[in-house]
Amino acid sequence: MKYTCIESEYLVALLKCALKNEDVPDVPVGLNWEKLVKLSNEQQVYSTIAPVINKINIPVEQAQELTFYTQNELVRMIAMKNELEQIEKELDALKIDYMLLKGSVIKLCYPKQKMRQMSDVDILYHEKDRERLVSMMKKRGFLLETSEANTDDFFKPPYYTFEWHRAIFDERDEFHPDFDLWKRAKQDKEKPSKYNIDESDLFIYSICHAYDHYCQSGFGIRFICDIYLLLNKLENLDMAYVNSTLEDFGIKQFGEDTINLAMAIFEEKEISESEQSLLDFILSGGVYGKRAAFGDVIEEKYGGSKIKYIFKRLFPPKRQIMKTYRVCERHPVLLPLFYIVRIFQKYKFKRKKINKELSDLKNIK
Repeated sequence: MKYTCIESEYLVALLKCALKNEDVPDVPVGLNWEKLVKLSNEQQVYSTIAPVINKINIPVEQAQELTFYTQNELVRMIAMKNELEQIEKELDALKIDYMLLKGSVIKLCYPKQKMRQMSDVDILYHEKDRERLVSMMKKRGFLLETSEANTDDFFKPPYYTFEWHRAIFDERDEFHPDFDLWKRAKQDKEKPSKYNIDESDLFIYSICHAYDHYCQSGFGIRFICDIYLLLNKLENLDMAYVNSTLEDFGIKQFGEDTINLAMAIFEEKEISESEQSLLDFILSGGVYGKRAAFGDVIEEKYGGSKIKYIFKRLFPPKRQIMKTYRVCERHPVLLPLFYIVRIFQKYKFKRKKINKELSDLKNIK
């Protein structure tokens, strides 16, 4: 197996040690610690390697940087966990059925839950409950940031982010398989409104989610960590059903490459040329892909025009504004006002994310 740089190779080695509780390998000669810490941040795996990197004598500046990252992430995770617990109580009281998705479930497979970083909490619910759900979240102090065809994104300062999915795929996207997670889900024994995702469906959805990111801008090494742990920790994983479903969705080969890559990395199996290419692609970007792929999106959808991209981001379709600000459905004349309101709200609460996106946009050739 080949790596693009020493830092990528050592990061993967640290991830392997952390997830398999193995001895930490010797630090390779010429390792750039600043570059490694930056890479772990871009890939959002610094909390994953934290337990093992503490056993290494690393430069003070990078040690402090990693400590800062992991402590902040831990505080945020605890706060998000407490918020979720309160929301779940309200969902039970309102009899709104829901299902936790993605990181909220996958983290249970990690040696320690705090080792799996999450940017938000993803929850599936039914379209019929949307009005009550939105009302509940707003009463809890959340701002409905964005409402898309299949999701509602809520934010509350300083960092509470919840994505509520009415469907797991947007029918407007090229990849949108007909996948009903409710069909095999089981009602929770303690929380009557909670449904637990079927283990095989969780694995399939994880592959689909990775493929969705792969088609748009790519994905990072954290997805491979997830796949490896799901393969090894899920007790009722039905691979015949998994393979059949992935074949129906047209992504069986992608699923096989992803699984084989996970096994090659963590179990030192042989790696094919296509899997090596996938690894190079993964390690060349961040947790959700790389800037080059972002540039491809700009080229394909906006003819390479950054101005058109910015305009589209500032002024999305009016149906999205109406979905987010329901008053506009009754009074369309208010649409121009709420376009401006949206811009100010985004800048107030998502300034860091906006600046990052503008920086990425600036660096596209």
